[in-house]
Amino acid sequence: MSNRSLRILKIGGAVITDKTKGVTNRAKMEEIRRIAEEISRIPDRLILVHGVGSFGHPHVEKYDLLHRVHPLGLAETHASCRELNLMICRELMARGVPAISVSPFNAFSIENDRFTVPLELIQQLVDNGMVPVLHGDMVAGDGQYRVISGDKIVEMLANGLGADRVGFATDTPLLIEDKVMDELSREELQKILDKIGDAGNKSDVTGGMRGKLEAILRIGCEVAVFQANPGAIEKFLRGERVGTIIR
Repeated sequence: MSNRSLRILKIGGAVITDKTKGVTNRAKMEEIRRIAEEISRIPDRLILVHGVGSFGHPHVEKYDLLHRVHPLGLAETHASCRELNLMICRELMARGVPAISVSPFNAFSIENDRFTVPLELIQQLVDNGMVPVLHGDMVAGDGQYRVISGDKIVEMLANGLGADRVGFATDTPLLIEDKVMDELSREELQKILDKIGDAGNKSDVTGGMRGKLEAILRIGCEVAVFQANPGAIEKFLRGERVGTIIR
């Protein structure tokens, strides 16, 4: 599948929730509303993926879901992820964006130890003028349950649907030796990956910045990593240069 006009935007969980350790299910509603307003100005041929921040990671940690099956823990985690997703979809719809929630727990599966994604469904939604909104979640299949990050979802959608541009809107800029780089090759990124730290004092069970950069290395189109300051998302959606470009 290929569509050169397709764009994928990932909103980091720390942008839209409070990811401080010990905090659970706390959304940054002002940020969500501002981002929804920016998206509403250029919503065409867009897939939106968002992290779940304090709506997901603390529950996974509490019930140790990376290492065991806990029915109530799975239920709480999925419900919290959906809660945040629906907050975002409602704010988008309030601004005229036809946002369609696509839940990985219901729409994805695991087969032969690999995630499978409903590419045809998501392509159909985009082709019919809707904005699919996906999120980090739990995924079931092959008798197991796995955490899937928003970054992994972006990687699979970008490569599976032939996206033209991918943007990662984060709470901090991508710093390389304390500097924001205008542009990086994937070869350069591979060399500096080991210098990138983990999630620090934030609650994150999906790898933090390291996991994001590893996903970016596997994405086959141009990627922009930028801080989600006011106006930055709109600039990305307009096709303007923003943040660090990885080619």
